[in-house]
Amino acid sequence: MTILLTGSTSGIGWETLKSLYDQADQWILPLRNIRKAEDLFRELPDQDRLKIYEMDLSSIQQTHKIAQEIKSNHPSIDILINNAGGMFPGGKKTSEGFDMTFAVNHLGPFALTKQLLPCLSRGKSKVIYVSSEAHRIPGLDLNDLLLENYSSTITAYGAVKLFNILTAKYLSEQGYHTYALHPGAVKTAFGAETDPISKAIIRATQLFFISPRKGAETTIHLAKNPTKNLESGAYYVRKKVKKPSQLARSKSLSSKLWNQSEEALKKLGL
Repeated sequence: MTILLTGSTSGIGWETLKSLYDQADQWILPLRNIRKAEDLFRELPDQDRLKIYEMDLSSIQQTHKIAQEIKSNHPSIDILINNAGGMFPGGKKTSEGFDMTFAVNHLGPFALTKQLLPCLSRGKSKVIYVSSEAHRIPGLDLNDLLLENYSSTITAYGAVKLFNILTAKYLSEQGYHTYALHPGAVKTAFGAETDPISKAIIRATQLFFISPRKGAETTIHLAKNPTKNLESGAYYVRKKVKKPSQLARSKSLSSKLWNQSEEALKKLGL
């Protein structure tokens, strides 16, 4: 089995990798910090099964390039886990001009997944998105799905977590086994790069957060269980299906998001 996991060097991603490690013959690990990864992965046995790629989801062009390399080297992928994400100051832009929260949580994973679709078998492979109950945060501007005019950190984060569910929904309708999930409020370094107010809110509530190991449980559940025991296109909380927001159930919005995301890639020449 071949598993691709983003965000594997901290928090939920690291716990997911450790828990599922023996399930795969090959691990594909796109990540930002190669040195950190090499130090961390020393505790894993049989490191020959690890294939590490340096990739920054905030750079869509780089993500596209690395995805092409992965596709060339790994023609068959059994499970793709879009785990990496983050919360950034409202209005912060990438070098390509996208909202940082939008790029890291949606457009980067979108570019990666779209490029790897030929490696994923309809009816067999799984695509898993780590979303959040934050997708219920109101304030999405349906006329600004690329988040070009967002200044609120919280509203932007809620929007991209909604986009995770909508993307899973769209792919499910194309015949892929896809799942989105809420990991819970997890005590990690999440939010370290956001604005001071949001950072203070996160720190003030962390006493009530669960461990990264606990937060990884639903991802592990979806990766391990046969597709016949799971509901494709569904949103999972605590390893069970839960109805997401009304917007997250919109077929027309999922199609609109997919089309506008494709247009964003085309404008970059991808």
